[in-house]
Amino acid sequence: MGAFSGVGLVLGLVMFLISFAPSLLPRQWLWQGLVGGFSAAVGYLIGTVAELTADALLRLVGLEVQVHWRPPGGFLILGALGIALLMLAWWWSVREHRVTARLVDMPQRPMWHDIAATVVALVVLAVLMGLIALVLLLATWISRGLDLFLPSLLSALAAIVVAFLVVRMVNRMVVHRALARVSRQADRLNRRRPQGLTAPELPTRSGSPDSAQQWDALGRRGQIFTACGPLAADIAAVTGAPAVEPIRVYTALGDVPARPDAHDNAVEEAVETAMAEVRRTGALQRGTLVVDTPAGRGWVDEFSVQAVEYLTGGDCATISVQYSKLASAFVFIADRETPRNCARALLRALEEAIAELPADRRPRVYASGESLGSYGGHGAFIDAADMLARLDGAVWVGTPGFTQIHRDLTRSRMRGSPEITPVIDNGRHFRFVTKPTELVADAYGRALGPWESPRIVYAQHASDPMCRFTGDLAWREPDWMRERAGSDVNPSLRWWPLVTWFQTCTDMLTSLDTPAGHGHIYEDELVPLWAAVLRRTDAPLTAIVEAIKVSVSRLRRPNRLAGGGSSGSTTASGLDPGPQLRGAEPAGSGYDVLAG
Repeated sequence: MGAFSGVGLVLGLVMFLISFAPSLLPRQWLWQGLVGGFSAAVGYLIGTVAELTADALLRLVGLEVQVHWRPPGGFLILGALGIALLMLAWWWSVREHRVTARLVDMPQRPMWHDIAATVVALVVLAVLMGLIALVLLLATWISRGLDLFLPSLLSALAAIVVAFLVVRMVNRMVVHRALARVSRQADRLNRRRPQGLTAPELPTRSGSPDSAQQWDALGRRGQIFTACGPLAADIAAVTGAPAVEPIRVYTALGDVPARPDAHDNAVEEAVETAMAEVRRTGALQRGTLVVDTPAGRGWVDEFSVQAVEYLTGGDCATISVQYSKLASAFVFIADRETPRNCARALLRALEEAIAELPADRRPRVYASGESLGSYGGHGAFIDAADMLARLDGAVWVGTPGFTQIHRDLTRSRMRGSPEITPVIDNGRHFRFVTKPTELVADAYGRALGPWESPRIVYAQHASDPMCRFTGDLAWREPDWMRERAGSDVNPSLRWWPLVTWFQTCTDMLTSLDTPAGHGHIYEDELVPLWAAVLRRTDAPLTAIVEAIKVSVSRLRRPNRLAGGGSSGSTTASGLDPGPQLRGAEPAGSGYDVLAG
């Protein structure tokens, strides 16, 4: 074999060209370059390994195959063909990405993006090719050394194993160092107090003067959560009915200990602190309790929390425990069990406390969580039946596709219902929606059956890559790609082995850049979803949506809360930085006429 593998070069070029194909969301030039570089490198590696394996097997059986292809200007022809294919891929990519951008209401990308992406891809490819060459050189060197006292096949296998262990060891060292650095940065960010916010004065909030939980110990996200939100007067002004002060309980897990047993103790201590706040605030005497598992860094979606507060007239309590200071992606890589353990321990503690109350005075218990919060919240349940037995309802938002209960429900869908909005038992308890109108009819407009309690809603945009991402996406075509049922998904979307997996990974990185209603941004639709779950569809939903928008916009001013996309109200601390509305619902949105 020459300096380069011919099979590897061809397969690498093919995967590089495929990487320009459209995916769920438009990709920026940097992410497209990374996808292209990684795809080409993986293609080259697969082709090289295949060629080396074939060569070893042929030598093992004593066969020798020689291929001589020396047409005049052969390499020139190959180069011209590669450039022609690249130009064709550019043209097709620009056209299809414009379609994708239009479907998710994002701006069109210029032609130079593909040129810049190609440059980045070549740089990434060169670096990865160098690493691949080093690994192959190491394997060859080891194999030749072992040939002295082992058969050729055994020495080759031993060399591959040794090279794999070396790569794994280096990878672990790099990953651990990167996580350590990210953890330090996350800790500094968590200690930064949000500008313009002060500790709540209401006794119904954690971190208030009446609370044993100090506001400074709540962390940045906890401070935002407890200092924000509507007061009873705000709720009454919007709904036109008497209201009480809603309760918000929040505790932080703190620094994660290194030892597993100490880690479990930290979870139990955080839950005990939360339960002390539950008892102090009188949360068990409210009509509605919501266990809201936060996403990474302790983020809780204000659209979800405030929807419940407005719809119940403040007769509710939201309880949340911050399990990490890291962003969701890093939490999933470093410690994916802690979110599940926190949700499980908190719900169990609440159930034990509620069981001590008289049967006619027990609150209704609901659950919620967005993104990794939804993944963690599902950890409190064994399966879907267990969820129905222990909850009065739930709204799960942007649930990751790898969440087990979510996957089991999707697989059990009724025949003829699409994977993006599966119909379970004709919608008797579980309803999957990409938009509120699908609460009463599936993606094809077919009416669902009666909706009984408990009511469980899964909100998942068709264009949300978090909901579509699974490990087997690398080698298996998902049903939702064949069904083409998503209204904001490019119909030209196709599945490609490995490449689609890379594309979906990068889509997740940009899924927070879309307007509300697309990608991983869930806002307005959470109000009608909660209204249906709580059976409060007679509430003034449009007015509630507008009130939450004004509240949330106050935390979106430039430099107001630098360090992560959050939403929140500021009425609890008296801050009024002024509005900066985003994604306003057009007049006549129709929220008030949604059937329950």
